[in-house]
Amino acid sequence: MDYFFLSSLSSDPLTDRLVISYDIACQWSQNLMSRCQSYPSNTISQAQDLRVMYLIPKFHLNAHISSCQASYLFNFEPFVGRTDGEAPKHAWADSNGVATSTREMGPGSRRDMLDDHFAHYNWSKITSFGKL
Repeated sequence: MDYFFLSSLSSDPLTDRLVISYDIACQWSQNLMSRCQSYPSNTISQAQDLRVMYLIPKFHLNAHISSCQASYLFNFEPFVGRTDGEAPKHAWADSNGVATSTREMGPGSRRDMLDDHFAHYNWSKITSFGKL
């Protein structure tokens, strides 16, 4: 998991804050920074004054003990709003078909295609709300 996490951060520069939402963040976060030092040059190891927030998505939080629920709840952290932590997963089933058509694209074309796909997904979702 550490390798995939570091790889996903390699293409984007970090600011001063990183929010990590993971089902078992309470366990995985233990000694993460020292484990990152064992990998070749990476974004986390080079970051200065980086504040990392480890949070557990609300769907998974009830399976944890009380101390985890209090320490890793989205509601108590600033700058994350009333996030449930599961939203990125909602569009996965709809985006699986895009994978085969984007795998041979260059990075710019692939990113544009994915942006268009998810923009359409969001537009479709919003326009299907109906009148309130």
